[in-house]
Amino acid sequence: MRRAIGILLAFLLIFPAGCAVSEEPEIIENEAVLDQGYESSAADKIEIIPAIPESSSSEEESSSQPEENSSQSSSAVSESSSSQSSSQSSSSSSSKSETSSESSSSKEETSSESSKSEPEKEPETNVSAPRGETRAFWISYLEYQSILTGKTQKQFRGSIRTMFQNLSSDGFNTVYAHVRSHSDAMYDSDIFPWSVYCAGKEGVDPGFDPLEIMVEEAHGAGLYIEAWINPYRVKNTTDVSKIASSSPAYDWLGTGKVVTVDGTGIFYNPADEDVIDLVVSGVEEIVRNYDVDGIHFDDYFYPTTAKSFDSDYYEDYVASGGTKKLAGWRRQNVNTLIKEVYSAIKAIDSSCRFGVSPAGNIENNYNSLYCDVYTWVSSSGYVDYICPQIYFGFNNKSRPYLTVLDEFSSAITNKNIELIVGLSAYKCGAADNYAGTDGKNEWINRNDILSRQVSAARNEPNYGGFALYRYDSVYNPSSSVKTVVKSELENLKDIM
Repeated sequence: MRRAIGILLAFLLIFPAGCAVSEEPEIIENEAVLDQGYESSAADKIEIIPAIPESSSSEEESSSQPEENSSQSSSAVSESSSSQSSSQSSSSSSSKSETSSESSSSKEETSSESSKSEPEKEPETNVSAPRGETRAFWISYLEYQSILTGKTQKQFRGSIRTMFQNLSSDGFNTVYAHVRSHSDAMYDSDIFPWSVYCAGKEGVDPGFDPLEIMVEEAHGAGLYIEAWINPYRVKNTTDVSKIASSSPAYDWLGTGKVVTVDGTGIFYNPADEDVIDLVVSGVEEIVRNYDVDGIHFDDYFYPTTAKSFDSDYYEDYVASGGTKKLAGWRRQNVNTLIKEVYSAIKAIDSSCRFGVSPAGNIENNYNSLYCDVYTWVSSSGYVDYICPQIYFGFNNKSRPYLTVLDEFSSAITNKNIELIVGLSAYKCGAADNYAGTDGKNEWINRNDILSRQVSAARNEPNYGGFALYRYDSVYNPSSSVKTVVKSELENLKDIM
């Protein structure tokens, strides 16, 4: 119902007694580098987190602000890590014949040779905008550090209203707003603690409901708003004292439900049924209580390929008669979550959309993150759309944009599933150091990459729109890239 209304508009301090509070660990400055890998090598040290005493209090952590335009300076890390994960994928991949869905996906594989070949000739760029095109922006917890953390209700409402009005005025129609980045909540939840990005301490009520305000302001500006969730991530640190006692993760310390990956962070175990129920319940809470237009997951799934991560669970599975290999079993665990989330959403509000934004390497997703995009886009009951993070230029040596676009587009065999392309606005004006000789300065020398990428994507049969990562990269860029970013935006608006 809200989506129909949106089309008309767009077309156009007190926490629970006894609960300890803790501050968020050092943030990941580039939330966009989601195709890189937090996935680790099989040699990673995996550890079941021991329980900590209820009386333990956590030291406050510094909530350092990311450097201005840090996403752009971090872009090199994305593709460097992507390269590392590719080799990791080859060593950990298993046969796709384990299940019928895995078998059917084999025809979609792209060889390493073709992924490194020169991209095809760029399509015509005069493709008109299709009716109902999604034109989205991600608004990350990184933005909240300047507009939400420690702010009054009036201050936050004023800031988010300005942001949404900027987007609406420039022709965009959708926001993917972070509501759970680290097993927390940017809204009044009975399940998860208040996010550190609200009042400055995890578990502390900011005195108002940020999501409620964002929904009101987004719809008032004629925008759709989808609640963006990281389902498995608990912390970016392995320090368990940073988990507030009001967090579900706190209650599961000392069990296999919560696992730390050395040097990476703390995660919920995707193999655990209680974890699946927790994530589903969190989604249900949002859809029931807020007039959101969709639920949006990004690509944080399995954090490692190490066998020890969930070995006890896998051994129990095999002992009970399970026949899948480890990789296929892990994909099944993620698929179960995705399918249950989809069903839960539709049972409450059939018009509420559900989409996932996988990393920009479809084979790495399959083999290292155990993120079975092939099944999701060839079957019904998993997603309404996928939004792959195709954070590569046309001249990228190993992952040229057109090649990656074709990989994802070709995988979609269910005509009811849309392809929304995720684009890296954070690279505009910056050197792309791991894109090869021809690709290194592409984002510096050109100011029409985003518009050309959208035009190319419009040729794809299941194309549904595009999304830009992220708001500050375009509307608050650093001075060194400001001119290029402005031109990129104007060129993009010309084709909208």
